[in-house]
Amino acid sequence: MITLDKAALSTDGRYFNQAAKQLDQNWLLLKTGLQDVPTWQEWTADVSAGGKTVGVDPTLISPSTAEKLCEKIKKRGGAGLEAVTENLVDLVWGKAKPRRPSEPIVALPEKYSGKDIESKLVDLRKELEKKKSSGFVVSMLDEIAWLFNLRGNDITYNPVFFSYAIVTPDSATLYVDIAKLSQDLQESLAANKVTIKPYEALFEDTKVLVTAARANGDSTNPTKYFISTKASWALKLALGGDELVEEIRSPIGDAKAVKNSTELEGMRQCHIRDGAALIEYFAWLEHQLLEKKATLDEVDAADKLEELRKKQKDYVGLSFDTISSTGPKCVCLPPLP
Repeated sequence: MITLDKAALSTDGRYFNQAAKQLDQNWLLLKTGLQDVPTWQEWTADVSAGGKTVGVDPTLISPSTAEKLCEKIKKRGGAGLEAVTENLVDLVWGKAKPRRPSEPIVALPEKYSGKDIESKLVDLRKELEKKKSSGFVVSMLDEIAWLFNLRGNDITYNPVFFSYAIVTPDSATLYVDIAKLSQDLQESLAANKVTIKPYEALFEDTKVLVTAARANGDSTNPTKYFISTKASWALKLALGGDELVEEIRSPIGDAKAVKNSTELEGMRQCHIRDGAALIEYFAWLEHQLLEKKATLDEVDAADKLEELRKKQKDYVGLSFDTISSTGPKCVCLPPLP
């Protein structure tokens, strides 16, 4: 949070030490969860007192977060919250800003997914029909990957790729960098009647959706588009706000959570394979420490475990960076959920 004369960083206990080392005297560190330490929302509301307006990049917060923050700001005497369409940090970063990852996207075969794209789209459209919706704008990356049986590597340790999708009763559009898709993959998506458009085209296309929704409804009850409760404030604003948008629990998220028989068996088998890798690792570790009297550090242990996992069938990558430790006073943190 940046003001004309202050700057604050809010983070949780995992990063207190790192933040304290990396921030200089210009920054205030808000240690989330500690007694008498304000949340970033409370701090922001406090500094807005006196009629100040708070700006935020609406692509980075949800509509509900924006609404609650605006209420806090006004209660503290601030003017309100404003969506800033051009991220000011990006302007400062300029040409030095790293480019968005562009890792190849691959198809997830039906022998792993257990259900083809067409069937998933049919099921989703049935849900839209029940609720008389104009369509569902998908922004959750894991839901897009699941819906179209695709996997990527744009985010470390996550099999997803930067994208949006729009599914209506008679169309499905995937907004993604087409350079990530092989020709075969493009043809496969086309065969499933999925249109591919550039990632950046989504917000321009929302203008067309808004016009269509108003034309298909009436002034008192226009047809609405659905977005997930986890979607961005920017997406809701682009689609016409409360007038034309309804935030719902994602039907894709619900469908993804109910595993079919193929997915269930895949989960069982991957745990068996990973269990075998761990057992082999523990045997190696015992031999190194007790027989060879070897001295191992955290990196040695993590590298060996990854090496053994790579030997297993269908290995793609780790789900998180291995957290290992050594020594009499070591503390080993569990993986994030």
